[in-house]
Amino acid sequence: MIRQRLWSLILLLLLTACHSPEPPSLSPAEIVAKMAANMQAQRSFHFIIDRTGAPAYVDTAETLSFRRAEGDYQAPDRAQAVVRVILPGLVTDVSVISVGPIQWETNPLTGRWQELPPDWGFNPTVLFREDVGLQAILAADVTNAHLLGTEKLKNGPDMALYHLSGDVSGTRLYEMSGTLIGPDPVTAEMWVEPETFLLHRIIVVESVVGSEEPSVWQVDFSRFGQELLIEPPVFDQ
Repeated sequence: MIRQRLWSLILLLLLTACHSPEPPSLSPAEIVAKMAANMQAQRSFHFIIDRTGAPAYVDTAETLSFRRAEGDYQAPDRAQAVVRVILPGLVTDVSVISVGPIQWETNPLTGRWQELPPDWGFNPTVLFREDVGLQAILAADVTNAHLLGTEKLKNGPDMALYHLSGDVSGTRLYEMSGTLIGPDPVTAEMWVEPETFLLHRIIVVESVVGSEEPSVWQVDFSRFGQELLIEPPVFDQ
């Protein structure tokens, strides 16, 4: 009898461990509002930006296309990232550091650090700037939010996340992305952690004039609140 009860208890524990409790039921608008407030309160996080589909050119000659960026953000105005760009016949990575209004970038040919003129290059701090960054977009520009259910991401936290969709105004996106996304409205999907309301992934899909396929931007967030020390680069003597 004791052995039977023991096995029953073990089975119950296993079943409980394998079952992820469903997140509390909230309206889509409530989830988006809580997510925006939470992201605005974050002091640091890691991010990965992946672009697929139609190319997104960073130059007027349409020879330099943005592909990927991975880095860290430290509020209010510091970031570091490795940015991958595509040129005709060449894929290269460039390191970027931004501290306040000043930005440095490694030369694609020599690998040496160089200070960039204002408003040049890919500045990751703009992505999270208080007035035009992602947090401001989440707080003010998401409409027609729908809860699609809950979903566990393959490379995300070990729990069911809120999965939402919505429309996003492209005006602020256009400024935030340095004209790479927008200014027309786009559709977006978001995966949000219950209880903490941390945003773990957002996917933005934008139709591109003259292209049969859209441009798809996926941004993943992790390592919230990590200790960071982002400083200007050390130049070779």
